[in-house]
Amino acid sequence: MLKTAMIIYNPAAGQNKFHKIMPEVERLLVQAGYEVTLVSSTEEPGSITKIAFQAASEGWQAIIAAGGDGTVNEVVNGIMRSNNRPVLGILPIGTTNDYARALGFQKDPILAAKQIAKRNIVKVDIGKCNQDEYFINNAAIGKITEITYAVSEQKKKRFGRLAYLFDGLKMLPQLKSVDVQMDFDGETFEGPILLSFINNSHTVGGLESLVKKAKINDGYFDLLILKKVSPARLFSLFLLLKRGTHLESDDVIYRRVKNVEITGRTPLNFSYDGVYGGETPYTVQCLHQALEVFADQDKLKNAPY
Repeated sequence: MLKTAMIIYNPAAGQNKFHKIMPEVERLLVQAGYEVTLVSSTEEPGSITKIAFQAASEGWQAIIAAGGDGTVNEVVNGIMRSNNRPVLGILPIGTTNDYARALGFQKDPILAAKQIAKRNIVKVDIGKCNQDEYFINNAAIGKITEITYAVSEQKKKRFGRLAYLFDGLKMLPQLKSVDVQMDFDGETFEGPILLSFINNSHTVGGLESLVKKAKINDGYFDLLILKKVSPARLFSLFLLLKRGTHLESDDVIYRRVKNVEITGRTPLNFSYDGVYGGETPYTVQCLHQALEVFADQDKLKNAPY
């Protein structure tokens, strides 16, 4: 039975929410039989990844990420770079908390802690980028995807998810296509695109209708490519997205794939789980059920996707 659990928390996430709930979270997990240690991130870049890697290598049985999607991504990278892989837990304290929702957790971190206390575990797919970078929810390329890591913490604290919408609307007038070549499972697309998502789950950027059929442990990415379109056509695609019929459009390429290679005439920004990842070229591989995570198994079984 799992006993040791380290909670790595980002003190800046969710308007310092973790400090308010910390005593109750610790009480719930101790009551469930865990030996709990809390560790805060530092201002050093990549500190959470380093802490998670050390904890995994030292044999901790569970590592719980308390923060937003960026915190989860750093913990995942630390775990995946270790030869020992503890179970991942998530306390959703960020702005969008995409992957926590994909696991069936509600936005209340106390309720998520209660789920972790039940010790329900599932195996999930992990995306591996190039040599040693990983993502658990999605990867993206394209100008507008930059808002996921460019929005300031101050804006997120003040406006929540609306901060992404505000910055996204500002970027629309300067939205430009990029020329890419994407090779995926024996197929090639070459040409201008507005954006592309490589998804592990059905929820991205707070949207749950982007790729409804995506599953977290089926061994496939759900690849979505939006071709170059006019502003008017882009607006009509947003309406289709709201209805969930956008994947049927001729302007959208949708595939279920295991591997994706992305190149371009000029370097393109690449992000994963809302974190800036560098520039293309990138090779992305789906690692089938490579990590164990705490989840709400009942909700996953009854999910409509």
